[in-house]
Order: sequence, then C-alpha cells, then structure tokens
Amino acid sequence: MSRPSGLLYSVDETPPRTIMVISALQHVAVNSVTLVFPLIIAREAGLPLGQLVEFVSLSMLAMGISTILLCARWRFAGCGYLCPAGFSQIYVGPALFAVHLGGLPLAFGMTAVAGILQCAIAPSLHRLRALLPTEIAGLVIAIVGLSLAIYGMQFMLGVTSQHEVRPVYLVISGFTLATMVVLNIWTKGYTKLFSVLIGVVAGYAASAFTGVLDISGVIPEGGLAILHLPNIANFGWRFDATLLAPFAVAALATTLRTMGDVSNAQRLNDKDWIRPDFGSLTGGVAANGLATLLSGLMGSSGLNSNSSSVGLSSAMGITSRSVGFATGIAFVLFSIVPIASIGFAAMPVPVMGASLFFTSAFVFTSGLQMITTRLLDARKVLVIGFSFAMAVMADVYREVFANLPAVLQPIFGNSLVLGTVCAVLLNLIMRIGVRQRVTIKLDGGHVNRDTIEQFLTEQGGRWGARRDIIGRAIFGVVQLLEVVGDVPEGTEVEASFDEFNLDIRVRYQGAPLAIPERRPTPREIVASEDGERLLAGYLLRRSADRITCKVSGGEAEVQLHYDH
Repeated sequence: MSRPSGLLYSVDETPPRTIMVISALQHVAVNSVTLVFPLIIAREAGLPLGQLVEFVSLSMLAMGISTILLCARWRFAGCGYLCPAGFSQIYVGPALFAVHLGGLPLAFGMTAVAGILQCAIAPSLHRLRALLPTEIAGLVIAIVGLSLAIYGMQFMLGVTSQHEVRPVYLVISGFTLATMVVLNIWTKGYTKLFSVLIGVVAGYAASAFTGVLDISGVIPEGGLAILHLPNIANFGWRFDATLLAPFAVAALATTLRTMGDVSNAQRLNDKDWIRPDFGSLTGGVAANGLATLLSGLMGSSGLNSNSSSVGLSSAMGITSRSVGFATGIAFVLFSIVPIASIGFAAMPVPVMGASLFFTSAFVFTSGLQMITTRLLDARKVLVIGFSFAMAVMADVYREVFANLPAVLQPIFGNSLVLGTVCAVLLNLIMRIGVRQRVTIKLDGGHVNRDTIEQFLTEQGGRWGARRDIIGRAIFGVVQLLEVVGDVPEGTEVEASFDEFNLDIRVRYQGAPLAIPERRPTPREIVASEDGERLLAGYLLRRSADRITCKVSGGEAEVQLHYDH
C-alpha cells in the first residue's frame, strides 16, 4: 500500500498509548449516537424504565464485541481495518414491524436470523462482484452520508411532531458543530485529532447549562450499583416466517453498506487504491453477520459497520486497527458500569445531531470519490442517478410511502434500503446488451488516435472501467500502431473486459513486434535498423502489465493486458 498524505497512523501502526485511548474515546462518542436506534425500538415496545439501563448495557456489550470482530483479521471473519460497529437504522423499520406483530422477542429472534443470512452471503461475494461493482459501493456510501446528514439535521433542529424547531436545540447543536469544525480545520496537534470528542464534551456542557441534559429520567427508582453484569435472560426470542422478507432485505442492504465501508477504509490506507480486496470484504461481511446474530441473541437491534467512524478516521488521519480494538474494549467495560449506560442513554439529542452531521460530510465525499474513479456512460449514470434520487424520495415523501402495504415498508421506508435495491436491480437491467468483447476495424493509412480513443473510452464507460486503465490502453494501442507504421488495411483492435482484467488484441498484416525484456542500449538502437522498434517494444512492455506477440500466416497479433 502507498501511504496517503495526511495519514498519521495507518492500519498496521500502533499510536502512542495516550493518542490511542483518546482516539478510541472519540469513536465511542461517535458510535454511541447509534444507541438511539435500539432505544427507539425499546421505547416503541414499552420497555419498563427499570429494564432500560439493562437494555442499553446489553447493547453496548454487543457493540463492543462486534467492533472487535469487525476490526480483527482472522481467516474467516474480520476485515482487518479500523471499521467499528454501530447500530443501524436499516433494521429499525423491520424491527418496529416485528415489535408490533410479536413484541421484542420477535424483533430479537428475526435480527438473529438476519445475521445468519448475512453470514451465508459472505462466501459468495466473489461470485457477485460483477453485480456489485465499485461505483455501486460508492453510491451506497454516498447514500449513507446523505442519510446521516438528514438524521443529524433533524436532531440538530429538534423538529417536533408538529414540525416545529426548538431554538435551544439549534443553539446547542450549532455550538457543538462549530467547535468540531473550528478545531478540525484551524488547529493542529491534539485539538485537531480529538476535535469530535472535545465537541461532544462541549455539547454536554451546553446542554447541562441550558437544562436540556436530564439524567434523572433514566435512573431507576432502586438506584444504581457501581458495577453490574448485563443479564441476557431478561429477553426471549421468537421467529415468524412472514418477517423473513423484510429482514432479508435489511441483511442485503447492510452487506452492501459493510462492503462500502470496508472499501472506504481500504482506500483511506492506500493512495494508489484501485479496487476492493474481496478477501477483506468477505471477512468484514462475515463478521458483520456474526455481530448481528450475537446482538439478536443478546437482546438488541441489528448492527452494521459504522460509516461515521470511518469518516471520523478520515478526519483524524488515524486508521490504526489498534484503535478499533481499544474502542471495542472500552464499550465492553462501559457496559458493566451502569452510570455509563445512563450517560449514553441520556445523550442530548442536539449533540447527537451535530456528531452525525459533522461525520456525514466525510462519508458522503468518500462515496463520491469512489464513484468518480470509474468511467460512466449513460447506463451507469442512469443507475446512479435514479438510485440516488429514489433514496432522496424515501426521505422527502416518507409520509406517502408510509401508506404502502406493510410488506413493502422495510424497502420504501428506508432511504438506504430503497436506494440500494434500486441500484442492484437497475445494474442488472442495464447490463443487458453490454458486450464484454468488442472489435473495431481501422482504415488503412496513418494512425487515427481520435478513433481509437473514442472506441476505448465509449466501451470503458459501458463497462464502468477505471479512467487510468483506459488511458493506459489508449496510449499502448496508439504507440503500437505508430511503431507498425502506416496502418495496414483490415487492422483490427479487439477489447475484452471483466471486473479485474482488460485485454486488448491488435491484429495486423506485417512483421511481428519484438518485445525485449531489457532496455536496448543506445548502441543497439543506433546500430540496428530495428533499433527503434526494439525500444518501442520495451516501452510497451513497461506500460502494460503483460504483453505478448505471435504470428500466424503473415498476420501478427499483439495482446496488451492490464490489471483492473
């Protein structure tokens, strides 16, 4: 991997202990915002106040273990990158549906089933790579960023059920967000590194000063113990086949989100990042499935890799895997301290909003960067444009979609799920008629660079190929034909593509091209009539990842191979 500029500690580096601990606390602060999703489910189910602290403790324990699972680098599970786990809004819709149908036990049981489904999907990711290209993963990340921004703005404004704004919420969230931005942009050293944590602390202080922070509402009547092990036996599990479809859709959506987050983590650690490493993606999805299974069995909501944490690591310049382990351990320790559970459960809503809104900018931008690494023709533009628009529609017309049949609610009630489903389906449809092997015949005479460039650029756009690879292929073909001289009549250029390989075959009547393994010396170039051809063959060998030449019946064929 080539180290990006601005990266202070990469994935395999261990920061000093002080920096690692404070960095982990920042991720704890950002990830704890996602506790709002299981809390929404618990409150909708009418969970008694006495069990609420227990529920939050179980949720933190699940999040801690899951973070360690995701960040680990084991053979069958773990992505090996700083990619902490958090509770996902994707599971809120299906879980609320399950709560209304059969209470919390049904929601927990079906969440465990979704985790099993995700574990089953993981080994097949490499077979699905053509259906889940990089631009789709980038789209999913961009939608996640948009979703985080929308949630963040709602929390920042304190929008009530009557669609009114609470001014005090706006003041607190504005102060919190301004603190994060100012420290991240205009300061250096520790204040820049820990800008989010400092902003959250400032938000708590502002909330306490204005009376928004109210811890008394979540303290049980019997008081609190200093330490308490969460009791899993308080909750049960139920299963219902009628809920399999919505939870399966949620499992697919979280799979794509995990793929996007892990791909983003890979890109943050490699300046020359080209495409996702499917070994890492498979381990990440398997770990995410195990995490969701574990969370359901422990009595909490579905988990997912947390895009906000990946965005935070980008803002901080710290992507060390060790920070992920420290984050997981911190959540496990906090889960046995009831006062910590209360502190997280009582996190002021405007502070949540400011944290989500701040990290959403980095998540959204990362998604756009992944999309723009690929050439996009009309088909790809429509897939991305329509899917992104549908994701926006899910948030803008939420009340309209709420009147759809209950079986469709898990899809149309969540912007990420709707955008993801649209992207996958449209990508399948748009692949119809796209040939993976195309040929063009060139007119005899001088090399026409424009014709070759237009041919390869148009095909690269249909395939969704990387811009730099198509540029190298254009250079290689043009240089090859210029070495041949005047293009013989009937010369063919054939291009074939899959997600990982681009092969160009040039067939022409004439002498074969010599491809030396070492650079010709100046004397060899001057002394031989074919000296220039030797040098050109050597340069072509250097520009392509692999090059071969063969002759058959007076026709030469040169194959240029480029790793994609």
